Amino acid sequence: MTMTEPILAVDVGTSGTRVALVVADQTTLVKEPASGAASWPSSVCLADEGFLVGTPAEVRKRSMPRRFIDGPRRAVDAQASMWLEHREVTGAEALTAYLTVVGNETRQLHGLGPIDRLTLTVPADYLPGDPRRDMMIAIGEAAGFRDVEIISSAVAAALDPRTDDNLPAGALVLVCDLGSTWTTAVVQVYGSHTVQLAHVSSPAGRELDALLINDLRAEGRLWLEPMLAAPGDTGLRAYYEAIDFARRLKHQLVDTDEVVDHLTPLTPPYRLTRAWLDAFAEPALRWLVDSASNVLGTVGASGAELAAVVVAGGGAYLPSVHAALRSSLGYGQTGAGTPEALRVAAEPELAVLRGAARFAAGATGRTVAAEPSRWRVEPTSWEIPGGRARLVRWCLPPGEPYQAGSVLAHIRTPDERVFELTAAQQGRQLGQQASAGDLVGPVLVAATAKDPMALQRQPPPRRRHLESTGSWLLTPDRESLAECDRAAQLVRLRAIADDTVRAEFRPDHDAGPNSQGRLFVDPDGRLTVVAWNTDGFISVWDVETGKLNARFRDPGEPQRVLVDETGWRAAAEGQTKGVSRYRRISMTLWDLRTGQRIDRITDDRWQQQFPEFAEQSRAAGFGTAMVSPDGQLRASVAEGLDGIAAVLLQDATTGQDLFRVLGGTGQQVRVGFSADSRHLLANWESNERSLIDVWDV
Repeated sequence: MTMTEPILAVDVGTSGTRVALVVADQTTLVKEPASGAASWPSSVCLADEGFLVGTPAEVRKRSMPRRFIDGPRRAVDAQASMWLEHREVTGAEALTAYLTVVGNETRQLHGLGPIDRLTLTVPADYLPGDPRRDMMIAIGEAAGFRDVEIISSAVAAALDPRTDDNLPAGALVLVCDLGSTWTTAVVQVYGSHTVQLAHVSSPAGRELDALLINDLRAEGRLWLEPMLAAPGDTGLRAYYEAIDFARRLKHQLVDTDEVVDHLTPLTPPYRLTRAWLDAFAEPALRWLVDSASNVLGTVGASGAELAAVVVAGGGAYLPSVHAALRSSLGYGQTGAGTPEALRVAAEPELAVLRGAARFAAGATGRTVAAEPSRWRVEPTSWEIPGGRARLVRWCLPPGEPYQAGSVLAHIRTPDERVFELTAAQQGRQLGQQASAGDLVGPVLVAATAKDPMALQRQPPPRRRHLESTGSWLLTPDRESLAECDRAAQLVRLRAIADDTVRAEFRPDHDAGPNSQGRLFVDPDGRLTVVAWNTDGFISVWDVETGKLNARFRDPGEPQRVLVDETGWRAAAEGQTKGVSRYRRISMTLWDLRTGQRIDRITDDRWQQQFPEFAEQSRAAGFGTAMVSPDGQLRASVAEGLDGIAAVLLQDATTGQDLFRVLGGTGQQVRVGFSADSRHLLANWESNERSLIDVWDV
């Protein structure tokens, strides 16, 4: 998919649905057109003209209460159908109609063409393998979306960008999603790979609404009961109005301690207080506390091991929820030693949607690139008799050479026949995709080494050619190339595999026309910039942290600086003042950790006494002869025609020449391999520039 392809994220709740449009990294809340509200009523009414959803369905229920249902996803949860007057409708049919309208309304509001991608939230109960997951995907496809992804509401709540600040990878989060259904879950946060480890759910939200309705009926028994008992549509209409009335009063208590309202203009007032609401919520709170303890016990964790407790859903507005969780988990106002461990974002009823939208925005990163063909590797394949068999064994370990006709593996077909898989030509096996005991077929493929003569006829492809006026270093992990310009004003780290820039660092120093600098590796293996100028100032920077570790001044106005990476010392070379035309070289040794002067030397042959000092890093991953990490290739520097340096690549086992490339006049070259042995690198240096060539080998 492209970065600008729109994605619709929908959190389908029992009483309300929230919708967001995601384009690139921008998320826009889609309000219901009929009401302008952030939450679309999860309502469906089967009118004569077809399905009405949201507020239009709520309006029509007054005249067609028997054709109305709220929360169509509940029928999907129960895998049941429902009767809308004289017609039987499945939950899938009703929810498909609902999502179709949501998609159409969004397109019209934002002037969009087709929206092909949909992200749907599902209850935490929909575990992998649950057929309801497949049903929700089918519903999204039937609503006109080509690609449908689903995400657990608990995982989505944990991904809410308003509450996941400073959560390290692998952090455990307790999610309390308190909607019509209350769910507690333990979630482990790994970005888009966040996983739900354990959960438990309860209809506590609906039970709280039922207690409120029962209290309303008890308080208004003289006037409400006759309304509910009225025959036909009148009684059903009164029932729906009572439910809406109780929910409305509950939500009004968020901002006040007491509400008084009338069900109809003609009915007596009904009064509800915050204290009464807390009393009605007490059974739900007991369940919440117990369930939190249970899910933590399931994963073998304690409250102290939680990085955060995220409270989402409309139930998060209940102050008694926060007090119960802090008390049960042993948290103070900000948690047990962890700032803001109990996290409740503004508009918690939108938390699941925000997390789902964030998950949807990561869709552009969910790509799997095809493996490029490798220079040394070719596939060897066998068609499996009957199309299916079980691999009994491989006969040779990876790396072992074999002759034509050698038996490489045995397979057993379902009719218990054992077949030998033989080599068509000599070679060496490099990789085995299947293991003994695996089912294979209809084709089994193994990676084998190409014949050396074939490699000579077809040199490896050069993937990149990079140029710098400064210097290059292969990082100690051999996964990145570090480039430092001559004045040490910019350090750039590039991934060897795809040349993406992983990081940039600009040292904060006065880089004048005479400033110089190079990259080195300190004794702790950290990438470091050592920069200097002719005014004598020498600076030492940690590339990863950007920290200035040392800065000091050499009074000798150094012309060049050499570094001992093992002892972490610098040698600043200048010239002593003399009375004759002859001036001796002066060398000052400095401790790069402290910036303290160690010694001063005036011997022109000082480098013979201190061979550990060098102008460029000796831990740079480059050298004149290197063996690939997998031990299969050897790269070295050879002298070509007219003394021009050349790179020679050989088979490390046989010594067979595989590849040779000449440099330019006046160039020196060093070689290296990437950590995965897939890339050969050559660093060509001259007085004017430094070049990097990267080949896929």
